[in-house]
Amino acid sequence: MGSLDHYNLAELGTFVGVCGGVLASILFATQKSKCKKCCWGCIERDVDAVIAEERLEATGHTGETPRLSQKHLNLEPSPEEPNNP
Repeated sequence: MGSLDHYNLAELGTFVGVCGGVLASILFATQKSKCKKCCWGCIERDVDAVIAEERLEATGHTGETPRLSQKHLNLEPSPEEPNNP
């Protein structure tokens, strides 16, 4: 194995840059994944999240937002109260 005299600052910067790129790609992949749990190679995927994302891309909404019940609006004017100064 060689001594550290054979390496220069540019090679160290390249090494740090490559390691940073690998770490960033791993973090990006884990952020985008739809896994509920990952333990010793056993991966449990959140299938509902995958379906919701595909539905969002296709239609623009996921359909998971609860709908408000159709309320009947009372448009009749209320009786005015007399002004007593």
